Amino acid sequence: MYKPAPPRPKKTDIIRSRDGCTSCRKRRTKCDEQKPACGTCVRLGKGCEYLKPGLRFQILTGQSSRSPSQDGAPSNATAQELAGDQASSIQNEQRLRIGTNSLVKSLQTTERDVFYTTYWEDRCLPALHPVFHSSTLLIPDMPIIRDAVLALSSCNISRLRGERKVSATALMGPWSPSLTHQTASHLYYSSAIRRLAALTLADFHHNNTVILTTLVLFAHLESAMGNFKGFCCHVQGIMNLLEWRQGVADPTIRSLLTSWMQIRYVVWWARAYFSSVEIHQQLPSIPLPVSLVKNLPHTPHGRRVLALSILCESHRLNFNAAFQYSRGQIKPRRTEEDPATCISRLHQQAATLDEWLAHLPPAEQPIYGPIDPTGNPTIHFSSHDAALNYAYHVVARIMQCSSFLALLQSPHSTFLDNEPHEEDVWVQTLVRIAQGTDMQTSLTRNSYTIGFTGLLLAGILRCRSLSTGLAIEQWLQRLLDLQPTEEGAFPVYQTLSVVQAINRQRAVGRDVFAVTQPVDDGGGSPKVTAYNSQSISCLVFHGYCRRMGVVFEECVVLGG
Repeated sequence: MYKPAPPRPKKTDIIRSRDGCTSCRKRRTKCDEQKPACGTCVRLGKGCEYLKPGLRFQILTGQSSRSPSQDGAPSNATAQELAGDQASSIQNEQRLRIGTNSLVKSLQTTERDVFYTTYWEDRCLPALHPVFHSSTLLIPDMPIIRDAVLALSSCNISRLRGERKVSATALMGPWSPSLTHQTASHLYYSSAIRRLAALTLADFHHNNTVILTTLVLFAHLESAMGNFKGFCCHVQGIMNLLEWRQGVADPTIRSLLTSWMQIRYVVWWARAYFSSVEIHQQLPSIPLPVSLVKNLPHTPHGRRVLALSILCESHRLNFNAAFQYSRGQIKPRRTEEDPATCISRLHQQAATLDEWLAHLPPAEQPIYGPIDPTGNPTIHFSSHDAALNYAYHVVARIMQCSSFLALLQSPHSTFLDNEPHEEDVWVQTLVRIAQGTDMQTSLTRNSYTIGFTGLLLAGILRCRSLSTGLAIEQWLQRLLDLQPTEEGAFPVYQTLSVVQAINRQRAVGRDVFAVTQPVDDGGGSPKVTAYNSQSISCLVFHGYCRRMGVVFEECVVLGG
């Protein structure tokens, strides 16, 4: 007689989800079905709910017995009987029924994908245009969208979770992005690029929204990495994609273009700091497309991109006029932008900004609080986005002021030296806005836009008050103490070293109005192992000496 067969050994301890919670079902992830809350929901801090089992009776006649069961879809009468969560559950199960690709895709999802998808939803989406909420819904069915989203998500977390370097230099700083998450970002990005390269011309015409979403996500990624060449490549791809489109009537396309224009202004601003004088004077104007100007939605993001367009153009005109006045250039590079023309166009930008401010809803306007030690009321806003948008308005106002340009035009006139300057008042307002915001929120929410670090650097170059400059330095130092990485794509420690050098100049009566590189480096290299793309040891300071009444250019070693 044979002995009974031994029990079959258990191959795995993995718990297969049979009746998982609602959250895990929506994410299409495995659920350990623990009660009252599963392990995944406890880890993510989310509410855990289970669907109550329901019984469904169906009477089949000879004529109707084939279609419901063999076709795999419920009859109209059955659908009408279902309600609430049971109806949603059955619809989800139908999408995952055996024989469809969705079930196979859900089983192939790795824990790493789930981790970065969760991070994308919780941390990345609040910092991006709301149009990307819909892209999350395309992740299961569009592998190219999934890879692009996960590439941006892993890139974001790599930059927020810095690692101390074993060997550090003063030029590149003691911290580097997380290598683990950065490597994952490269893998996802490479996969998305391969999928994009494999598309046919028919794919580009029939899935233009998906392609545009992917390219805009690529642009955000290259901007975060400080890869100017890669960013220009994707910009050209978007321009080529839009050549055969007849306008932007589709609201999704228009929203994607709005987000794309925002990141273009962010990259323009980053390229302006720190470049050479010649590069700065060659930076092109980036006007909003006419179709967007006429159809920008009345939302904080719509108002943001319009404010950024005014800010960057005002900055370009102001600095061009300043360089031409300080260098005594009789023949500017472009005759249509001589100093007088620049000032005239600044007035036009000011009129556009007035209109922007007139349409600003009360909920996004500043809230003035108690008087601070400086004798000015504190400034707060109902939301972080409202504070940042208003800060763009303030810096645009600074660039539209002409008193400093008049001083450069006639540097020997001393009467302007004793008069209060409008720029100083606006810079003080900018500092109070920054002081009224939460720094940790700025670190996370300003990843894909111009942050306060870049705005304060622009502000200190247009104010002449040492106390205001020291307040900017103190704010940056507190930010550096909080997390020594970057804010709004600007390296905090590098910006702080420049601000400290400017304040040292101001303490001896020398106002610095521009900082440039002696030799342009093309924007440096992508920020793979560092938080700054440029290794800067010295800069050329362009300024005005109050005591002598003359302008100067001087190469200054940072940290000296």
